[in-house]
Amino acid sequence: MNAKYLSAALWLKLGAAALFAGYLYVLIKIFLFKFGDVDFSQLGRMLRETAEQPQSIAYRWRFANMTPLASIRANLEALPRVHDTLNLFGNIALFAPFGLFLGLFASCRLPAVLFYALAVSLALESAQLVFAMGSFDVDDLILNALGAAVGYGLFASTALARAARIASGGVQARGRTPNPSRV
Repeated sequence: MNAKYLSAALWLKLGAAALFAGYLYVLIKIFLFKFGDVDFSQLGRMLRETAEQPQSIAYRWRFANMTPLASIRANLEALPRVHDTLNLFGNIALFAPFGLFLGLFASCRLPAVLFYALAVSLALESAQLVFAMGSFDVDDLILNALGAAVGYGLFASTALARAARIASGGVQARGRTPNPSRV
């Protein structure tokens, strides 16, 4: 293999990793700090308060939505109110890049994308519960997984379209000559 090619591939992977890390930072900022400043001392205070009063988690848990589709249904009924629109479409839009990144750079298939999206979403929802910086809502898990599936779908549709063009001879693949019968 060509060292120049490996170097370019390495740079591409490093760039993708940096973009993904930046995306995760923005995701955490939005989920935990609600567009406010990132204040790690605030997180420390909230964690300390939770450790000193663990019953506060049980108190916040009572207000969590554990009924699938309850919040989604309420949001749909209340459209076009800004809060409900943001909750529905914002959760989907926030996780669409997640599915796109995993499909494009990690070569994940849809089941893995959904698993990782649910895991990250569960971690963020749990962090909201522990740090008292939001409320736990099972519908957010559903919407976030849907967003990751949309992102993966965008990746898959473009990858499949490109593969179909290559297979039909419409686009020349690297290192291959076009099929003369299709030109």
